[in-house]
Amino acid sequence: MSNTNTTTEPRATTPDGFKVFCAYDEIADIETLKPNPQNPNKHPEAQIKLLADIIEKAGWRNNITVSRRSGLIVKGHGRLEAAKAAGTKYAPIEYQEYATESDELADLVADNRISELAVLDKDQIIDILAQLEANTDGLDPAMTGFDTDTIEKMLKEAKEKKEDEAAKEAAKLTLQQRFLISPFTILDARGGFWSERKKAWKALGIRSEIGRGADDDKTESGLTYARSSQPPSVYEAKNAYEEKLGQKISWEEFAELFPDQMAQGGTSIFDPVLCEVAYRWFCPQGGSIIDPFAGGSVRGIVAALTGRRYTGVDLSGRQVEANRANWEEITHDGLGDYDVTPPTWINGDSTHITELAPGAYDLFFTCPPYADLEVYSDKPEDLSNKDYPEFLALYRDIIAKATSLLKPDSFAAIVVGDVRDPNGFYRNFISDTIAAFQDAGLKLYNEAILITSYGSLAIRAGKQFANSRKLGKTHQNVLVFCNGDPAQSAAFDTSTDETLAHDNAAFLQRGAGKLGQEHQKVLVFSKGKPETAASAIGVPETAEDLEDTDNAALLRELLGEQAPDEE
Repeated sequence: MSNTNTTTEPRATTPDGFKVFCAYDEIADIETLKPNPQNPNKHPEAQIKLLADIIEKAGWRNNITVSRRSGLIVKGHGRLEAAKAAGTKYAPIEYQEYATESDELADLVADNRISELAVLDKDQIIDILAQLEANTDGLDPAMTGFDTDTIEKMLKEAKEKKEDEAAKEAAKLTLQQRFLISPFTILDARGGFWSERKKAWKALGIRSEIGRGADDDKTESGLTYARSSQPPSVYEAKNAYEEKLGQKISWEEFAELFPDQMAQGGTSIFDPVLCEVAYRWFCPQGGSIIDPFAGGSVRGIVAALTGRRYTGVDLSGRQVEANRANWEEITHDGLGDYDVTPPTWINGDSTHITELAPGAYDLFFTCPPYADLEVYSDKPEDLSNKDYPEFLALYRDIIAKATSLLKPDSFAAIVVGDVRDPNGFYRNFISDTIAAFQDAGLKLYNEAILITSYGSLAIRAGKQFANSRKLGKTHQNVLVFCNGDPAQSAAFDTSTDETLAHDNAAFLQRGAGKLGQEHQKVLVFSKGKPETAASAIGVPETAEDLEDTDNAALLRELLGEQAPDEE
């Protein structure tokens, strides 16, 4: 007799007390039912016992289908046997019409075959079984068709699986841990983790500014300045100070007094965090780096301390000596048991880089001279003292030769900003750089914008925009062209001749209102398949992986425990 705990009223109850919840046409004596002798499905004893237990405890939830045409059972042969095993003499019957014997036989086979094609969602079943086991109404989970031993085994395996997944999830690295900085197109160096990390690198004693200029230059910085190439904001600051002081001062004196102002247009100090990011993203662990415009020590020192092999070429023997001395200063106490390959700096002309630094490299990474924005020496082979067409021809030649040293399926990354000509117009140096790499056989693959500190940009931008309507560039480029004199394109007060004359004069006095450029572009090119290169570089996925990335333990000792910003 059915003893289900459900409070739902059955449709009917058999004469011997078994509840019927399914639809039916007749409750029939099971002795009158005729199994189809062609039924291909054989029901094992365990299945019959389980069905019988369900009918006894939960009642009839499915009927037995009988053909009106033949009087034979089409669906429910197993339920018939289970009814006998459960001790009932009656079963709910549904009659169906079949036009032909073939229709009836097809339904007989399909009833079992289609159910066999179903795919059991094991995770979903386990969730249901867990709910049934935890219920409070006394329902036996075994009524689902799974025996007690199977249910216990499945629930145990599921618990172990969840615990294992939870442990793996806890061990997963954040986006910032895997890539150091989130791999987005905007690289913000203005604060947070980036700023703290940069301070830690500088605290090691990196002095990238040492060694600039000609080998025979005895000035402290060794850097000569092209006055025509300084950004207008620098001129404004220098002019204002001279007016306050009541006398003229040299550019060297101004740079010493106001290094933050000169950072916009004078000696450029490369960002060590940007190096670290570029190496993590685009160079394999232990990989090799070629840098045709080595300049200061930063890129080499960061490469070495992150476990990579760096080769940089620089025209200045003084710069190379200073870089080597800086490396010795930083590592004079040794690096313990860490296997670090010192950076290699070569004094030479990068137009001969294939002879100076032969080999096969994993990454091209550099920051080029910006035409005559910074004039490093008066040597004939120095790009920085050339006019722009000659500079560009030599620049393209060096890029072609240096990238020819790259291994197949590798990356080239370059940090570059646009420069203005003496009349204040952009030279389109970024596009010229892209063309140089493409003509060398590489394809542009990524472009990111590095945002540095705004400094006095907010003050300068307000004045400059009021006069010239040139937009500040803080995101992707919207290009604005001028077909004449930019001084005539600004919005002026034209209500009277006097206000117009005043605004024109003020506009011209302030240098035609050019906006300060506060970002650089990081261009990444691919030589071959980027997917292959990325696979070789790899990505740390766990804390254990992270320990084997970029000499992590060494960097912790040297830089401290800065945590990447969460995005």
